Amino acid sequence: MDSVRRLLRAARIFGVIAVLTACFGCSTGPGTITSRISIDQSRVGQTYSGIEVTPRFWEFDKVNDRYDSSWLASRDGIVQLLVEDAGVKRVRVELRSGVENPVDYFTPFLAGRIGYKGGWNHYYERINDNPDPAVANPAGFQWTSFDYYIENFVIPMRTRLAARNEALFVNLCFVDFDWTPLKGSLSFSGSPDEYAEIITLAAMRLRDKYGITLNSLEIVLEPNNGAGWTGSAIGRAIVAAKARLAAAGFNPGIVAPSTSSAGLTVNYLDDIATIPGAAAAINMVSYHRYDGDASADPALPAIRRRASELGAETAMLEWIPATAETFFKDMVFGGASAWAAYGAAKTADSLADSEGGAIVWRNPAGHLALTSKWMRIAAVTRELQSGAKAYYVSSRLGSDVPLVFHNPDGSEVIAILSARGSTVEISGAAHSLYRATIAGPNGAPYTTALVKTNSAGKIVMTIPAQSVAVLHSTN
Repeated sequence: MDSVRRLLRAARIFGVIAVLTACFGCSTGPGTITSRISIDQSRVGQTYSGIEVTPRFWEFDKVNDRYDSSWLASRDGIVQLLVEDAGVKRVRVELRSGVENPVDYFTPFLAGRIGYKGGWNHYYERINDNPDPAVANPAGFQWTSFDYYIENFVIPMRTRLAARNEALFVNLCFVDFDWTPLKGSLSFSGSPDEYAEIITLAAMRLRDKYGITLNSLEIVLEPNNGAGWTGSAIGRAIVAAKARLAAAGFNPGIVAPSTSSAGLTVNYLDDIATIPGAAAAINMVSYHRYDGDASADPALPAIRRRASELGAETAMLEWIPATAETFFKDMVFGGASAWAAYGAAKTADSLADSEGGAIVWRNPAGHLALTSKWMRIAAVTRELQSGAKAYYVSSRLGSDVPLVFHNPDGSEVIAILSARGSTVEISGAAHSLYRATIAGPNGAPYTTALVKTNSAGKIVMTIPAQSVAVLHSTN
């Protein structure tokens, strides 16, 4: 909680947010208020874009060094849970740098002719199709792995959301890690025109083959783990890609710098700004949290401030150990409009086994459910619509963490994370009647009830320790 308290102090600089405390079923009665929050309906924060997921399942059987196709039998159930129970609205479509290679290594992997390790060795083996980045040689690009996830996951997600009159947000993300033993001879970080070529080819493939609109381009995943991806290299890539994409009829939002450590974000932005036109082109300042809470939490106010200076939103787009606590901190103090842990689904022996950042897990009997940590996160995210607006909240008592959003349909969502439990008094709510859901720890089933404002126009309710309370207006 020390990091939360530090963030509370920092957040007041922005007029931002603080929080509550909760106590469900204690001897404390409704007359003893232990937490007070006040919603300021005149002050608007970030615009919610959605929870993002990376298409990762259990297709890579690393232990047995093989492809495992069994996830496909669970695919439709996974998609249903992601959309309807977790409220996922964004997908990261990864474009590995090794797509530019004269040899297809993914097809033999799917056919069982090579193992996981044999395919992985070539993920970032970059071999130029020809010396002219203005003219592509189709034989120099291998799209099997790219198409695999579009056809088996992205399109089913799009279809499921369309049935709900919702649109899938597609974020094309370039991955160029420096981890594999085979690296090839092409440097995308050192050749912005070559980078622009492969990005534009991927965007055209999404549009022309699959009818998929590219909403954003994440310039490079974790540049500090990449091959020569300095801030200035990112800047040159932004400028080249925007021009090439525009010439082909594309205008995606630009997402950068996506450093693995939140603490590196501002330094990378400084370096990006040395390239004319690059920083101003950024629409979303993205970061990951692999430096851990002790470093990432204090970095959030500076990230939010720099994004505001650029006229951009912020986003936390990967941290495998992420929890509900992380989600609230990034939304409240980082002003995140998009958020992600990592993968879509995994197999596990028990609900408690929630490693891997997966939203859905399948037990040995084939049953699908949300993972334990996602039960609390999903209680919030399933209530939020794309385009929801955050509203500012002030804390007068207690240490709980609140979030308030207004959905495009006019409904209000009030979410409260309570570490210790409290009786909370909420003033300034926009409606008088709410459906309240309590999501407890360790995958406990949700409990629901209707709550109303009292004669003073306030909501008073109790919240259990380590729980998330979500109020969604019904009038």
